[in-house]
Amino acid sequence: MDELPLRAVVIGSGVGGAAAALLLSHAGVPTLLAEKERRLGGAAAAYERDGFRVDTGTHMLCRGEEGPLGDVLRRVGQGDAITFRQSSEPAALCVADGARGARAGAAPRAGRVVLQAELWRLAGAARALARGLDLTPLEAARAARLLAHAAAMRDVDMAACDDATAEAYAARFVPRAAAAAGLGSLLGLPLLLPGAEASAGEALFSWRRLARSGQQRYPEGGASRVPEVFCRLARELGAAVWTGAGVRRVLVSDRRVRGVELEDGTALPARIVVSTAGLLPTVSGLVGEAHFPEAYLARARALAPQPGQVQVKIGLRRRLVAAGALAGLGGESAGDGAPALPFYCLVPTRFDPSLAPPGHELLCACAVSGGRGGASRGAPAASVDGLLRALAGAVPGLLSDAIFVDGAPADGRGEALAEAGERAAGTAQTAGQVGRARPAVYTPVRGLYLAGRAAGGRGAGMELAASSAIECVDRILVDMGRDLGAPAPPALIDVAGDLLGRAAASTVTWAARPRG
Repeated sequence: MDELPLRAVVIGSGVGGAAAALLLSHAGVPTLLAEKERRLGGAAAAYERDGFRVDTGTHMLCRGEEGPLGDVLRRVGQGDAITFRQSSEPAALCVADGARGARAGAAPRAGRVVLQAELWRLAGAARALARGLDLTPLEAARAARLLAHAAAMRDVDMAACDDATAEAYAARFVPRAAAAAGLGSLLGLPLLLPGAEASAGEALFSWRRLARSGQQRYPEGGASRVPEVFCRLARELGAAVWTGAGVRRVLVSDRRVRGVELEDGTALPARIVVSTAGLLPTVSGLVGEAHFPEAYLARARALAPQPGQVQVKIGLRRRLVAAGALAGLGGESAGDGAPALPFYCLVPTRFDPSLAPPGHELLCACAVSGGRGGASRGAPAASVDGLLRALAGAVPGLLSDAIFVDGAPADGRGEALAEAGERAAGTAQTAGQVGRARPAVYTPVRGLYLAGRAAGGRGAGMELAASSAIECVDRILVDMGRDLGAPAPPALIDVAGDLLGRAAASTVTWAARPRG
């Protein structure tokens, strides 16, 4: 091992891989990033069409410079390298009439609930949400208590919910099955999982982060701007960034990494390999199961993967959506108490109008599938047609004003979008697969690490990938014997504010706790 050069090879140029390469280069570790595609970004890449710059994936809103993406840049002294823009319109939840059991033959229509960050506005948001989900007055009061409890929960309270589903958590407040299913589906949206599968603790953690950060942000230039900047900064620090360089296998002997072999047969000696390909694809495909203990293999095989998402990208000739993002339940209900199709729709042009021709609008949307690739308990299976129906219910006139709809069955880009969804696949944040139960960023093979959405980190979307990369690189440096240093002591005013915030949160959590 010692005769090998101190080199790190990072597999994949998505947000997690690009962040890991940048942080390793900044730490003085000679780094090579290998991307199999001809363009950088992985699931965070982009393509051009009809004057639109379209994200390949459908990304969650982020906290910008206040979150893990900003943390990566600050760690390398480049805090302003990416501009994060705010939308003048907040995000909104939509619940279509079809999801509420509307009369047969009635035109689909969506009730809209604007997401509020302030605790004192939660009661109004709960009332609007109750109308959308057809909750009784008593259930509406309990839903308000759920929102207040979630907004004020401490980390330890959320960790106690890691192994419960979002739907089970909602049922503690609203016992009626249909109501709990609807609320659970909304809670699970940040994780892009049904409420019957999403971890309540991780879902609440993600919602709290979004709420407490106030106005949400998105990278200027689109999601692809993040890995592009990370890779550019890594190059400036001496890293090699190769595209069209797929890794065939990771070279291992005596349970130690020796390097990688590229698809063209080139062998690259290395002591450290960081894979963003996913846990099981790395273990079974790139490395080989013979190099891992049976217990580790059994755990890797048992983990539910994050499913590839059904996606559509819609270019509109005029601006129709008065929100930075839409999320909710749409389409026709299954009619047996199962929730309607959960969906999420980002409107990138509400953050950066330059992503489309003047006066036009871009929508990037996805439908939520089950963690094992199917729908949950009778909920409608995710499909492009179902997603389009949900969007049409939330945005009247949507399809008549569409210039293009990428991802529709008749569209040649549908296959490409499906592949992008698969590239984004990681470890699903289902109950029992988050917190302490989430796969670690290190492995039993010395020198082999995982980053991206497969292991480590917390949160949703790009923030999860960046958080994982930070955790991964910190672990690598510790394993190398580096002293990471103690964090700077907080200012006295921050300590006082934290204590007051904890006291207020504890009071609200106790008052809003589920009873009975």
